[in-house]
Amino acid sequence: MMPFYISPAGDDANPGTEQLPFATFQQAQRAARNYRVTNVMKDQVVQVVVRGGTYYLHETLTLTEEDSFTSFSTYSEEHAVVSGGRKLNVAWRPYRDGIFVAEVPEMLKEHLPFNQLFVNGKRQIRARYPKYDPSIPGVSGYTYPADCKLQWPHREMKFDPQKFTDKRWSKPEEAELHIFGKNYWGNLQWKIKAIDWEDHTITFGKGGFQINDVMQGEDATGIDQRSRFFIENVFEELDSPGEWYADFQNGLLYYYPMPDLNLEDAIFEVPQLQRLIEIRGTQENPVVNIGFNGFHMTQTTTTYMEKYEAPSLGDWSIHRGGAVYLEGAEKCSIEFCRFDAVGGNAIFISDFNRDHRIYGCSITDAGESAICLVGSKHLTMGSQHAYPANILVANNEINNIGFYGKQTAGVFISVGRNHTIAHNHIHHIPRAAICINDGTWGGHVIEYNDIHNTVQETGDHGPFNSWGRDRFWCLEQSHGPASHCAGDVKKDAREVVTIRNNRFVDNSGWGIDLDDGSSHYHIHHNVCIGISIKLREGDYRLVENNIFYHPANPPGIHIGYEHNHDRFLRNIIVAHSNADNPEVDINFEKGESRGKLYEFIGPPLESRWVEELDYNIFFNDLGYFKATVHFRPLGSRTEHYSIDEWKSLGWDRHSVFADPLFTDPEQGDFSLKEGSPALKLGFSEIDLSKVGLLPDFPAHYVSQ
Repeated sequence: MMPFYISPAGDDANPGTEQLPFATFQQAQRAARNYRVTNVMKDQVVQVVVRGGTYYLHETLTLTEEDSFTSFSTYSEEHAVVSGGRKLNVAWRPYRDGIFVAEVPEMLKEHLPFNQLFVNGKRQIRARYPKYDPSIPGVSGYTYPADCKLQWPHREMKFDPQKFTDKRWSKPEEAELHIFGKNYWGNLQWKIKAIDWEDHTITFGKGGFQINDVMQGEDATGIDQRSRFFIENVFEELDSPGEWYADFQNGLLYYYPMPDLNLEDAIFEVPQLQRLIEIRGTQENPVVNIGFNGFHMTQTTTTYMEKYEAPSLGDWSIHRGGAVYLEGAEKCSIEFCRFDAVGGNAIFISDFNRDHRIYGCSITDAGESAICLVGSKHLTMGSQHAYPANILVANNEINNIGFYGKQTAGVFISVGRNHTIAHNHIHHIPRAAICINDGTWGGHVIEYNDIHNTVQETGDHGPFNSWGRDRFWCLEQSHGPASHCAGDVKKDAREVVTIRNNRFVDNSGWGIDLDDGSSHYHIHHNVCIGISIKLREGDYRLVENNIFYHPANPPGIHIGYEHNHDRFLRNIIVAHSNADNPEVDINFEKGESRGKLYEFIGPPLESRWVEELDYNIFFNDLGYFKATVHFRPLGSRTEHYSIDEWKSLGWDRHSVFADPLFTDPEQGDFSLKEGSPALKLGFSEIDLSKVGLLPDFPAHYVSQ
C-alpha cells in the first residue's frame, strides 16, 4: 500500500497522499484504522510519513490495539518536531529595569496554565531566589536554611534574614521550593503555604513526596541546615536576563530578555501536554508493532508536583508518566528520535510490556529521568504479568537530564526482567546513569556503555546503582548489630544481572554501587577509572576481571552476610595515595584513606567474610599493600593489614602486589604490556574499542 502523509501545510479533508497530505496525526491515525478494516489486513504495517515542520499537539496521540502495525516516520531527512507546547502571539512593551511585559488574553479566556516558558526552543528561568547559576551543578544558585522542622503537621523552614532576600514577596503562596535532602540523595519540591517575615519562617504546603522514605526515613527525605535550596515563581525576584513571570490573575507575561535577543522575531512557547504519545493496551489485548522513527519530541509539562509512587523498596519515588508512555504493548520501537526539554520523564514503559526497542535516540534537558522501565509488583500475582521484560535500550546518548528532579537516572529499572542496556553514552547527569531499584527477577545485561560525569548534584552513589531490599533483606543486618545468613535471595533475584564491558569514568566514590541487598550479579570486563565497586549486604556476586584505576574509594565489601557466596577474582586494583591533593584525608598514619586497596566494613561474625578473594593484582604509588577492616560493632575496632598479614588470614593467597604494566592508562589505554603479572594470573584483556555509541548513531545528535 502507499503510505499516508502528514504536513503542517496539509488539510485533514485531504486524502492523505504525498501531494494532498493530512494536517494532523489524529487524522492519519483514523485513515490507517479505516484502511486496515476495509482491506481486512491485521498484520501488515501501515506507514505514516511525516513532512518537516512543527506539530503542536492539542491532545495526546493515543494509540490502542486498533492501531497495531502502524509505523510513523519522518520524510527523508526532514526535521519534524512533535511539541506539547503552544505558540504565544505576544506584543511586548517595556515595563521597567530591562523587563518587558505582554498581554496574553488566553491566560484569562482559556485559563491557560503553564510553569515553563521556551524562547526559540530554549527553556527560560522562572523568576527565583537566588539567581540561577549553572556553573557548579547543584551548588551554585542555591542558599541554605537556618533551621527546619518537618514533623507532621508542622512543616516549616527558618531562614537567616541577613543572608536571605531583602525583597518582600506579595504572593508567596505562588512560589515553589526546590530543596535537597540533607544527605543529597535527591531533591524535593513543595508549594509554599506562607511566609512569616517577622519570624523568618517559611511554611510548606503540598509536596515532599519525590523521594521514597519507607526504609530510610529522615535519612532520605530529611532536610536541615545542610540542604541547599532555591525558591521560584516570585515576581519581585525578576531581575536577571532570561527570567520570566506569569501573572495569571491579570493575563500578563513578564520577561527579561537576554541582551542579544530580538523580541520581535523570537518564538515564545509554553507546554500544555504531559504526554505527547501514549501507546496503551492490556496484557490480554496488547498494542503490537507501533514504531516512531526520526522525530524531535519536545516541550511537555512538568510532573514533579503530580502523583508519585514508590514502585518497590528502593530509594525511589516516581511519577508514572513520560513524554512517550507505553503500557500493555509488545514489539514497539522508538528509533532515532530526539527528546529535548521535556518537563518530566522522556520515555516511560509501564507494567505489561514486552520486546520493545529504544534505539539511536538523543535525550537531553529532560525535567526528570530519560528512560524508565517500571512494573507493579502487587499486580503480578498468578497470570498477571504487570512488568516490562525484554526491552532493548541501545545506542542512545543521554545527558543533562534532571533539570527539576535530582533523584533521576539515564535508565531506571524497577520490577522488570531481562532488559538489555547496551552501547549507550550517558554523561553529565545529577545522579546515576543506570539504576536498578530492586532485585525483582533480574536477568538484565548491561554492556558496552560509556558512562562519565555522573552524580554531579548528589552524593553517596555511583554511575551504576542498585538496591535489593526484597523479602530477605534485613534492616538490622544493614544498619544494626545483626549478623546472619542472606536467605534465599534467588527467590526474588531469579536470574543473574550481568554488567560487562563497560567504561565507567568518574570521581564520585562508587562506580558500581551494589547497595542494600543487591544480589545475583556477575560483574566482569569493566574498566572503572576514578571509581571502584561496593558490595553491600547481598549474596551471589561474582566480580572478576575488572580494572579499578585510581578509585576515590577502594573496592569495598560492607556489612557481609554470614556464609555468603561473593567472589572477587582476577581484578586489577591500582590505587593512588592522593599525596598531591591536600583535600583528601591526610591522616595516613592512622590508615584512614590513602593507598587502601580493600575496605571491609562490618564483615560477618561467624563465617568467612566472602567465599573467595584471589588471583588479584594490587598496586599503588606508596609501594605497599594495605587492606582495612572495620569490625563489628562498628566503631569498636579497625585493623590494617600488609600483604603477608592479609594472606595469613587466608585471603588472596595467589594474588600479587605488582605494577600491572598498562600501556598508557593516562590516555585511556589499559591494554597490558608483555610480561604483565596480570596475564600470568589469568587476567583476560579488556577490549574498549566496542564501548559507546554505534556507527549508525545520527551524527547531528552527538553532543559537543
